[in-house]
Amino acid sequence: MATTTATPSAPTMTTARAFPLMYFVIALAFTGFFWGLAALGARDVIPALPGVTVIGTFGPMVAAVILTARESGRAGLRSLFGRVVRWRVAPIWYAVALLGPLMITLGAMVLEVAFLGGRPPSLGLLIGELPSTLLTILVNAVYMLIFVTLGEEVGWRGYALPVLQARYSALVASLILGVVWALWHLPVFFNPDTSYSNLSFFLFLPFIVLAAVLITWVFNSTGGSVLMAMFFHAVLNTNDVLWKALHENSIAPANAAEAAAANAQYYLLSTIVMGIAVVVVVLVYGSTNLSRRRRQVLPAADGESHPRVQ
Repeated sequence: MATTTATPSAPTMTTARAFPLMYFVIALAFTGFFWGLAALGARDVIPALPGVTVIGTFGPMVAAVILTARESGRAGLRSLFGRVVRWRVAPIWYAVALLGPLMITLGAMVLEVAFLGGRPPSLGLLIGELPSTLLTILVNAVYMLIFVTLGEEVGWRGYALPVLQARYSALVASLILGVVWALWHLPVFFNPDTSYSNLSFFLFLPFIVLAAVLITWVFNSTGGSVLMAMFFHAVLNTNDVLWKALHENSIAPANAAEAAAANAQYYLLSTIVMGIAVVVVVLVYGSTNLSRRRRQVLPAADGESHPRVQ
């Protein structure tokens, strides 16, 4: 999609936008309602309702569609969903989006072996199980792509991030979005049927904020491709399969305390690796755009529906 370039030092009325508070309220309220029902059902407070967890995942997309339709009409919706299917990007970004999250987990595994006494699998076992491991990751990633990241990324990166980037640098916009993204997950921490229930929110928070920065890097570098953001997010959500390649991680925890400790270790080590990656990205690409390109923004809701760069 062709873009126009605005003068960075003098934002115009077409790029000035209000903070997307209404977007965040709708997204969090929609998801919180359905995920709250799921948590109550899991605790036998109310009858379990099938499908409410999946429905809740689409809160960010629902909010984006509602506000885009109100602000820009059909043209805005075409632009929004056009970013979802934007597949014509440089091949290197497919590699980054699909393999980058795996590199994060591999880095965490290296840290565990090097500093925490982790036992790496034998080379023969690793080679023998590699095809089935990759197949499992692929199947899980496809599921995540359809039922998780589609509902999230149409909103987070398709709408909220470009709006925030019209007001703030790419790094600041990512940090704001990352905090809201983490808060959006809060209901699942009260659902005993999820792995989040034995994880500290304060370990999850830096993990998700750093992930938001890396996804912004991919999003801006691909001209605003929500599809690439979806790929990165989907693979990141399936990394527990690769994590279990280490011997001690392949054994099911004996009790809730062991499960919580294992969960905490994964998030802590992954956060360290992502922190290093974010520092490198900021140093190489700069905090203003997190990209060689200028950051993707949405203009003010004045009838213009296409994203511009600032």
